[in-house]
Amino acid sequence: MPNLPTNQEKNKAIRARNRSLYAWSFLKMQNSGIHIREKLTLFWHNHFVSVNTNPHREYYYINTIRQNALGNFKELVKQITIDPNMLLYLIGAQNKDSAPNENYSRELLELFTIGKGAAVGNGDYTNYTEDDVVQMAKVLTGWRVRGLNNVDALTPFFSNFNHTKGDKTLSHRFSNAIISENGEDEYKDLIDRIFEQDECSRFIMRQLYIWFVNSEITDDIETNIIVPLATIIRNNNYDIVPALKVLFASDHFFESTFCMIKSPIDLMFSVTQSLLVDLPNSTIKEKYDYALLLYLAATDLNQSIFHHPDVAGWKAYYQEPLFYKSWINSYLLPKRLDFCRILVTGGDLVIDSRKYNIPPLVPVLKIASEIPNATDPNILINTLAEEMFNYAITAEQVSALKEILIPGLPDFEWTVEYSDYLADPTNTALAFSVDKKLRDVIAVMVQMSEFQIM
Repeated sequence: MPNLPTNQEKNKAIRARNRSLYAWSFLKMQNSGIHIREKLTLFWHNHFVSVNTNPHREYYYINTIRQNALGNFKELVKQITIDPNMLLYLIGAQNKDSAPNENYSRELLELFTIGKGAAVGNGDYTNYTEDDVVQMAKVLTGWRVRGLNNVDALTPFFSNFNHTKGDKTLSHRFSNAIISENGEDEYKDLIDRIFEQDECSRFIMRQLYIWFVNSEITDDIETNIIVPLATIIRNNNYDIVPALKVLFASDHFFESTFCMIKSPIDLMFSVTQSLLVDLPNSTIKEKYDYALLLYLAATDLNQSIFHHPDVAGWKAYYQEPLFYKSWINSYLLPKRLDFCRILVTGGDLVIDSRKYNIPPLVPVLKIASEIPNATDPNILINTLAEEMFNYAITAEQVSALKEILIPGLPDFEWTVEYSDYLADPTNTALAFSVDKKLRDVIAVMVQMSEFQIM
């Protein structure tokens, strides 16, 4: 009889697979250039929070989100409702006729589809009542997840024996609608009924607006931006892409002057994408080690994928009045700046008291070579600023950055040195000197406030 793995060996294997999943997720983002699909995958991951420690279920959960990221909101809710990861996280797998559990039905309403709204009376909110939570929990009874040793481990199943039979009557908030007995399809009927409420489209549009544009939704924005876009979502049966296309092409989107502080993940990909950082071009292990380091750095900066602080997600997207300012404080800001600098200059990145030695990853000579007339330090710095920032910098800032590039020297000193390098790039001493000067100035630029905001 073969020796079965010990619990310690199983746990070690699970931890290794978790690390692979986290690294793979960052590789997907890196390789996509932060394509809109990956931005929305991260959005839905934060919207449908489902924390688990099993890499198999986490993979299928995030894959479901990624495949539907540009799809239909209502259909995604249906898939997430019976996703094994979610069934276990919000105890839906223990929801049965003899002991209904309201965890998922409550979050389905409050966080996932319609929002609570202001309290109107005892147990009565603008968009639903406490009795709706109870009745919907009964609709959702009977769904289960098998153990991992079973061939169907990653497939949910419906137990009619554990399902509450009979009709379930919703409150006046849903026009006293009746959800009739319908076995394993009953949850779909419930979700269809929830999505008949116009507020569902407004609710999700607000969440998308906070994610992409601004945390402050004024009465004017609600009336002139949210409501029309929500109407587009409703008219397209909850496909979200048509509304997003209108938003992203609007004057409002491009004229928004709000300074959104970059999330840790946005920040690190701002460095890697705008400054041409390439993945290690060697073994799969080295690529995964690099991506895992990005995951660890983001986690250290309070944005850990698959490990949200609570079911409401990352505080930057819901906690008033701070919102995005949650990413910045006296503890986190030095860490953010250090991460940006080290990717440019190289050095020891400290995460949880452990040092990771990072080589200089930004190809500064390549970046400069793609800037026309980079022999002029003013053109060089202004072009770098245009590529790295969404905001113009002042003449005083240009002068300050030149002091880092060529401290105390006139402009022509850079012109001569860089021209000499271009004429003889194999000159080791020249290449080292030019590389260091460029690295020094870019290292300062990635720490400027203009780089820390969208």
